[in-house]
Amino acid sequence: MRPLEGNFKTKTKKFVVNFFLEPLVPLRRLESYFIFWAHLVYRIRKPFIIGITGSVGKSTTTAMVAAVLSHPDAERIVGPVGCTFSNMNDNVGLAATLLRFEHVFEIPWSYPGRVALLLSLPPRALRLLIGRYPKVMVLECGAGSTANLHRLVTIAPPDIAVVTRIGAAHLELMKTLDGVVQEKSALVRAVSPSGLVILGQGHDYVSQFEQVARAPVIKVGGQGVELSQNITRAVCRHMGVPDAVVSAGLKSFKSPEGRLTRLDLAGMVVIDDTYNANPLSMKLGLDTLASTAAQGQRRLAILGSMSEMGEESHRYHEELGDYARSRSDLLIGVGELSRHYAPDHWFDSSDACANEIEKLLRCDDCVLVKGSASARMSRVVTKLREIAKQRQQSVPLLV
Repeated sequence: MRPLEGNFKTKTKKFVVNFFLEPLVPLRRLESYFIFWAHLVYRIRKPFIIGITGSVGKSTTTAMVAAVLSHPDAERIVGPVGCTFSNMNDNVGLAATLLRFEHVFEIPWSYPGRVALLLSLPPRALRLLIGRYPKVMVLECGAGSTANLHRLVTIAPPDIAVVTRIGAAHLELMKTLDGVVQEKSALVRAVSPSGLVILGQGHDYVSQFEQVARAPVIKVGGQGVELSQNITRAVCRHMGVPDAVVSAGLKSFKSPEGRLTRLDLAGMVVIDDTYNANPLSMKLGLDTLASTAAQGQRRLAILGSMSEMGEESHRYHEELGDYARSRSDLLIGVGELSRHYAPDHWFDSSDACANEIEKLLRCDDCVLVKGSASARMSRVVTKLREIAKQRQQSVPLLV
C-alpha cells in the first residue's frame, strides 16, 4: 500500500470514529452507565460500607481493615469482605470495586472496547445480583481530578466513615486546605445517625469534621502504622469482632508495597515509601527514617518532588527540605521541584538517581526513598535491591 493511500485510510477512520461513533458512546456517558450498574448492585445487595479517606495513610488503613476483617474468625462474624484493589479510589475505581473487578480498571478508550463494556455490564451485574457477594466492602475514597467524594458517597453511602489525617494535598485542584476539608467532609456527612465516624487526631481540622457528623464520633491517636492499627481496632469493635481476633489479624498483616515497607537488604536498610507523597506523608516517612536508624547508622533521605501542591509548591518543598535535614544525614533530591529541598545531591530524574546512587552509598546505611507517584521513585528502590544483591554475591563463602 502506498504511503498516501495509507494516510488517507487513517484519516478516514479517525473521521468516522470522531464524528459518527464517538457521539453514540462517549466516554462520559459510558462512565455514568458504568456507575449506574455499580450503584444498582449496591442498592440490591446492600453491603456494609466502610469508607476511608485522608491525606495520608488511607491505602494502608484500607488494606489493614480489610485484612483483619477477612481473618477467618472475624469473617465468621461479619461475613465475606471485599475491598479496594490497588489504587482504584476514584469514581470509576470505586464503581469497579463494587462490580468486583479485581484488577486495575479503566474505561476503555478504543471504540470496540467501549462497545464490549457496554454489552458485558448487564450480565456481569446479574451474576453479582444472584451469586456470591461480600457482606462488607472496605472502600478507599480518594480526591482529585477523577475522584469526587460528593459523587462517591452517592454511589455507596458509608455505614462507617474514616478520616485518617488531613494535610496539604491536591492543592492544585482544591487551592486551599479548607477546600481539602470541605471535600473530605462529604464522607463524614454521608453517614447516618446509626453509623460511626472515626477520626484520626493530630491535625487542625478534627473539630470541623465533628461538627458536620450526624453519627457518633470516635477519635483515635497515633501516626503511621499505629494510627491505622487504632482505626482498625475501632472499626472491628463497632462490628463486634473480639479484640483477640483483631490482634491476631494485625499480627499477620503486611503493609502494601511502597507504603513504609522496611527492606533489610545486604549492607543497608531501605524504607520503601514510594507510593505517593505530600508534606504530611513526607514528614511521617522522615520520622520513620529517624526512628528506624540504629545509633551511629547514617540516614539517607532520597526524596522525589511532591506533585499537585498548587501555587505555594515552592514553599512546601523548602519547608520539607528544612525538616528533612533535621531527620537525615544526607539529603538527595530527585526531580525539578526537589531543588527547593536544597539537597546535598540532586538528580533530574529517578533513572539518573538510580544510575549514580551506588557512588553515594556506604555500608550499613539506612535509606528512605519517597516521592510522588509521578517521580517514579520505585526505580531507585529497584536499583538498591540490585546493589544489595551484587554485594551479597561478592561476599566470599566461608568454609
